Amino acid sequence: MADKIAAVILFIVGTINLLPVIVFFDATKTVKLYGLPIEGESLMILMRHRAVLLGLVGLALIASAVKPEFRILAIALALISKFAFVFLTFTQSNYTAEVRQVALIDVGAIVLLIAALIIHFWRTGTKF
Repeated sequence: MADKIAAVILFIVGTINLLPVIVFFDATKTVKLYGLPIEGESLMILMRHRAVLLGLVGLALIASAVKPEFRILAIALALISKFAFVFLTFTQSNYTAEVRQVALIDVGAIVLLIAALIIHFWRTGTKF
């Protein structure tokens, strides 16, 4: 049962990570997601690339939902990504409400990922 809970958590957080992939296909979606338009080709390239990287982390989390041997690596990648975004956001002062919302979603995802990690270690009998 615990393994299924961890799998559901990883699938949910993985799906959340996949949502920004839409920016790769339609860069104008940054207004809806982050509250800012992309101005300039260089920023467009960076944001579209960011979307791909987030998608890869999301796919890794979803894969780890069905393949427990991938869980530690996938969770570690996601935690690094999410902690970095939260740190960057909350150490600045002039960001949009949408960016704040994304950071708060990431805080919730961090809690879920830590829960999945604890379940994984508990299930496998591995000590921290």
